[in-house]
Amino acid sequence: MCDHCGCRAFGPIAELTADHEHILELAWEVAEGEWPDEATHQAARDQLNRFLDFHAVKEEIGLYPLLISTGDLEVERCEGLEAEHREVHDLLERAAFDRRSYFALAAHIEEEEMELFSASRFAFDDEEWEQMDQAHHAAAHQFGMPHGHDEDAGVPARHRHDDGRVGSR
Repeated sequence: MCDHCGCRAFGPIAELTADHEHILELAWEVAEGEWPDEATHQAARDQLNRFLDFHAVKEEIGLYPLLISTGDLEVERCEGLEAEHREVHDLLERAAFDRRSYFALAAHIEEEEMELFSASRFAFDDEEWEQMDQAHHAAAHQFGMPHGHDEDAGVPARHRHDDGRVGSR
């Protein structure tokens, strides 16, 4: 994973990067792991698929539309990235995810990290970072993923600053 521009200093990008690392670990196991039986292998595919779906929602309701709004992502490229999300989902559903699929997924992740994450670092202001936080929070609720709350404000505690501001910066 890269860290050439400092984008991981921003909470939502750090979270997406951590997701990518977890996705690649799970994906390699699915593609190349030794499985005692098909049911265990299917459970691993299901786990990866669920996490990929959670991650894709964060990108598709947060990162991608915000980059489109700042002019840093073209709609056609966004559609292509979303199609790649669906393709991986389909491969996992059909039990066809293999080493070649893994490397295609890794290339997709590399493009996001080298191009989109860097673009967000320089294009987003506090408003966009807050919208990214909200998208991640909504995705966590949608998928029943654990996440912290500031009980008074309903904002993830990790995004509340000592001075009362909300957001990554």
